[in-house]
Amino acid sequence: MRKREFGEGTLFSVTNNIYWLLITNIYFVLCNAIFLFFFMTLEPTFSNITIYFLALILTGPSISALFYSMGKLIREKELSPLKDFFHGYKINFKDTMKFWLPLLLVLYILFVDLQYFNSNPSVLHHILSVVFFIGIVVTLIFMMYAFLINAGFTFRLKDIWKLSIYYSFKKVKVTFGNISIVIITLFLTTITSNFFILFTASIVCYVFLLNSREVLEDLKVNFCKPNESAN
Repeated sequence: MRKREFGEGTLFSVTNNIYWLLITNIYFVLCNAIFLFFFMTLEPTFSNITIYFLALILTGPSISALFYSMGKLIREKELSPLKDFFHGYKINFKDTMKFWLPLLLVLYILFVDLQYFNSNPSVLHHILSVVFFIGIVVTLIFMMYAFLINAGFTFRLKDIWKLSIYYSFKKVKVTFGNISIVIITLFLTTITSNFFILFTASIVCYVFLLNSREVLEDLKVNFCKPNESAN
């Protein structure tokens, strides 16, 4: 039996993965320093929602960088956190902003309308509240797939929209799995701290990508070749 060389042991592998997840998460937090500043200094009221959403503008590229990094870690079983994170940030910045800004605007409008209907109770407003809440959930689902697709493949914007909608309904099991990941993360955030999701973002993204492997494989086989820069 061949003796294991240094760096091949299970403990070494686990330690490396923890280190890579931790460092990548630190870069993600640093890229969201503007949002964190307003989140920590402003009173958490709905009146500040405009400031929060403006502060989230640069969050999109950092999410793409996180998806890119975790995708590489899953594929290659290794990662160079500084190099890979900011490489993913740079190459996906422009394409990410093309879908992130419109989706962010849609979410802003939906949240404002939802708050309005909830603050003016009536049967009609209650029905509209449900409709707008569903709209928020659907938008978030499309957003999750958009990040997943954009981080590993090169598509035109309209194709990202089409594929996001397609996989949201085609891969129902994956979609519900990803929704469950979000719900569990939000639940843990409510019982711990509002900063839970920020300081565990890399882990959440890693689990999200593991759950979405079926979609990624389907994309590779049926739609396109992986982006050379993402492999």
